[in-house]
Amino acid sequence: MTAKIPLIVLLGPPGSGKGTQAAKLQEVHPSWLHVSTGNLFRAEISSGSELGTSVKDILSEGKLVSDDVTNKVFESQLLKLLDESAPEALILDGYPRTKPQAEYLVGLVARESRLSEPLPVELKVPEEEVVRRLAGRWVNPRTGKVYHSEVNPPKVAGICDEDGAELIQRSDDRPDVIRSRYQLYREQRNGIVEGLGAKDRLVIVPGEGSLDSIRAKLEGILSRDATP
Repeated sequence: MTAKIPLIVLLGPPGSGKGTQAAKLQEVHPSWLHVSTGNLFRAEISSGSELGTSVKDILSEGKLVSDDVTNKVFESQLLKLLDESAPEALILDGYPRTKPQAEYLVGLVARESRLSEPLPVELKVPEEEVVRRLAGRWVNPRTGKVYHSEVNPPKVAGICDEDGAELIQRSDDRPDVIRSRYQLYREQRNGIVEGLGAKDRLVIVPGEGSLDSIRAKLEGILSRDATP
């Protein structure tokens, strides 16, 4: 019987380091696949599909993408990734964000025999640390690549190392907006864990300290889960 692919759900407030850690883990373990919701949306839009066109129209109007559309994009793109890359482990970053999305993910896993039961791993970071981190964040608007002026600066200030694009600061990286986003995560967190049916399996990792020390802790957890 073929082993199921471990499915890790990285949880944590904005600025907790989910994307940074997931990308680093994939760099160290090329057979593990970092699945970013933002990248999935961009891929669906680039595909020219009817679903991608719908998402593009929603975003261009400044509206929020519904759970239903988000779920469809996630399933569409995830199945493509599974067919193309046959990863040894999946690390989800940015999905699910709500209880309905978590419940949809559980249903998808039940239908998709290649995937194992989702394991939620939360990076726990205090609110003030999140504010400090995000206030110094810079983003490549084309690719979503994230830098930080203190922790992970680009080689040339204001310029992306990968494609030379000019970096920007997002409007939602203001302290007052950051605090609101932090509270929104706290309000949704329990619902996500409940939706995953994973209260007893939630793993909490302190998200403060050096990037390498946090990565080592995550690597230990994920390596155990990714071992057949």
